[in-house]
Order: sequence, then structure tokens, then C-alpha cells
Amino acid sequence: MSTENVELVLSLQLGARQDAATLASDPDATAAYLESVARALDPDFECTMRFPGLSPVVYRGGLHALRSAWTDRLRHWSEYRAEIEGVIDADSRIVVFHRAHVRRTPSAPESVLEVAGVWTVREGRLVSADFNVPHVEARAIAYSTAA
Repeated sequence: MSTENVELVLSLQLGARQDAATLASDPDATAAYLESVARALDPDFECTMRFPGLSPVVYRGGLHALRSAWTDRLRHWSEYRAEIEGVIDADSRIVVFHRAHVRRTPSAPESVLEVAGVWTVREGRLVSADFNVPHVEARAIAYSTAA
């Protein structure tokens, strides 16, 4: 089942050329993207978003949780393009490593963030996700799960 879990998680990722901040600022585009994701989510899906210098924020409530985390994260950026650097298949947990190219304002210089998302899949549905996880921590999570 793990190969299917990886495929499920990867099917939800935006392409490296897609600007997630622009997508998130357009309510119709956000709704269309999230609706395409909705069928993969468990109704009790919850996620955690890590913001620098703050305790992780937990979002509960299926698609509403994902929508809230998505908009909270992306409202801080005028541009956010993430390319997948790698994936670790840890059975029910799938870790996706990203290199995000971001700008706070349109005229700001581009910065690069190295973050990961840790997705938990149960019975073919996404039950949780932890976003904006530092690479070192994400590797520790993946390898402790796989062991």
C-alpha cells in the first residue's frame, strides 16, 4: 500500500512553476484546487503549520483545516514556488522535501526555504499533515517511523 500512499501525496503537490501564493490569493482558484484535493482527505483530517519563532498551529476539520492552513501560510508571501527535492516513503507516513523560492513583496529579492511536509495516510485517505517542517526534523520523523 505504501506506493499508493506516495502516489496519493504526490498527486496533491503543485508543480515547481506554479506560484502557490498567487493561487491562494484567488478565492476561485483556491476553491478549485482544494476541491480537487477534498476527495483524498479524511473528514477528520487535521494539520499542523510551523511558523518561524512560534509554536505549531493545529488546524482541525477536514477540508476546512487544509484551507485555513494554506491561506495562513501563503498570505505572508507575494510569491511561493516549491520544487520537490525528494520523498521518503515511511509506510503510512510520506515525507516530501521542498525547496521553496519565495518573495515577501514583488520587488523583494528571492529567498530559498528548505522545508518538508509530513503526510499520514490511512486506508487510502489523508488523515493528517505537518507542514513547514525543517529538513532535519522531517528526516528524523521519517526514519523513526520506518524503523
